[in-house]
Amino acid sequence: MNRIDRLTAILIHLQSKKIVTAGEIADRFDISKRTVYRDIRSLEEAGIPIGSEAGVGYFLVDSYHLPPVGFSEEEASALLIANKLTEKLTDRTLQDNLNSALYKIRSILNVSEKEFIANIDQHIEVFSSSPIQRKDIPERIMDTILKAIDKKLSIELVYNSFSKNEDTCRIVEPVGICHYSFNWHLIAYCKLRKDYRDFRIDRIRSISLTDEKFNQDNKPLIRDYFETITSNDEVFLVKLLVNKKILPEINQSKYYFGFIEEKDLGDKMEMSFLSNSDDYIGKWILTLLDNVEIIEPELIRVSVGEMVKKLQNKYNPS
Repeated sequence: MNRIDRLTAILIHLQSKKIVTAGEIADRFDISKRTVYRDIRSLEEAGIPIGSEAGVGYFLVDSYHLPPVGFSEEEASALLIANKLTEKLTDRTLQDNLNSALYKIRSILNVSEKEFIANIDQHIEVFSSSPIQRKDIPERIMDTILKAIDKKLSIELVYNSFSKNEDTCRIVEPVGICHYSFNWHLIAYCKLRKDYRDFRIDRIRSISLTDEKFNQDNKPLIRDYFETITSNDEVFLVKLLVNKKILPEINQSKYYFGFIEEKDLGDKMEMSFLSNSDDYIGKWILTLLDNVEIIEPELIRVSVGEMVKKLQNKYNPS
């Protein structure tokens, strides 16, 4: 990216948020903070009213607005693909909101950009769908969660536990939402369990905002939560040491078992999963034979060991 394009992109970035830090700009454009300071100074010299607050960041004054911006064909197609994915992976409210936003974006595209979108629209399709789109899922469920996070309000929900197949009423303080293992999940502090819990959103039977405020400052970020997760009655962390030669075989199937991340250890790959059933993931591990080693937890080792004994007793009784 040349400097003119970067200055324009920085200006758009400044308008996209209330406050933008120098570190954020440096990370996005892979430049030094010194270069960021120089670019900001160049924008100011060009007459852009940029305010700053020591230790906080940069901002555009309220009276300044950029004129409508154009999109490259690559950017326009990325928006189209994002919209099609959202149609299949989120609830109806978010779909409607994104469609509304994209109509506004399309309205400012030039003629060639509109023609490009129209031409490729019918050539892109996403066939898979998320359980969150079932008819029995509460309406505006993700919208309710996001509003609770923004307003720092607790949520009251009725949740059907996968392990016990029972409905319980919970008051939770939301941390955030994430998508893994083909499902959306709400990470929240549960007052009933007095600990953080992972709630699969498609297992929420009803949801509503309360008037009860909570303190966000002492809550972990979602990534922090997964890095420090410990076993509980809803979900547990599984770590496996996998022989690299079978990675092509499990490249797709691993997501069905809650895959979240992996670490390269040379000829082996350390893979982490989130699971709520030792039986379910244990049976999959069994199919990988001696190409996998269970690092943790112990209950998976025990579960797989018991499966091996049952098979041995059945097919090689002696």
